[in-house]
Amino acid sequence: MTLLKTFPILILSIMLSSCGTSKNVTSIYWVNSTKTDCDAGAGKTTCLQVSKADNYKNAEWSNFYTTINGFNFEPGYLQKIEVSKTALDTKNTPADASSIKYELVKVLEKKQDPKLAIHDIWITTHINAEEIEKTNAPSLEINTTEMRVSGTNGCNNYSGQIKNITSNTITFGAIASTRKMCINMAIPDRFDKAMNSISIYKKEGITLFFYNANGNEVLRFKKVD
Repeated sequence: MTLLKTFPILILSIMLSSCGTSKNVTSIYWVNSTKTDCDAGAGKTTCLQVSKADNYKNAEWSNFYTTINGFNFEPGYLQKIEVSKTALDTKNTPADASSIKYELVKVLEKKQDPKLAIHDIWITTHINAEEIEKTNAPSLEINTTEMRVSGTNGCNNYSGQIKNITSNTITFGAIASTRKMCINMAIPDRFDKAMNSISIYKKEGITLFFYNANGNEVLRFKKVD
């Protein structure tokens, strides 16, 4: 009799337990090789950039505002990962925290980001496919880890943000510059105009080419030894 009385209670407990258990689902993401500045609700921080694209070359990156338990981010490496998602009880979740728990299932692919090939310091050799003098030649430092550029146009120092970069395209944000006037501003002015038209890049050995949206060469650099 005791068993018969407790059996319905046991069944009910199991049912309630099942109702309170969230079903796990999995998703596959590409994780970009660099993080980005973001506002995660509790102030400024850095976020992963993820995409659900099949190929990272076609990825449109979105900020990922929470953590993925078990995932090890490695700067300079693109990683394709499978992630489980579990809905949390909102009653026990802080207002500024994610209501979904993300956990790494496995790393499917990992490869060095080809963008690292241009992470270096470069000196200008050509503007609009015309060779320039080496004296006071403009320089360009590309930092794909911090997504920033800096250098000199041959007269003034400049710095700015890389808004987006793929394996062959690059977009700069606003570039700030000092406002010194030099005796000869011809090269600095031509360099600034060319920098503002950059859309495509190509690296061949120690030479870096930049092209505008029409495919015309606007700047050519040589890697600094």
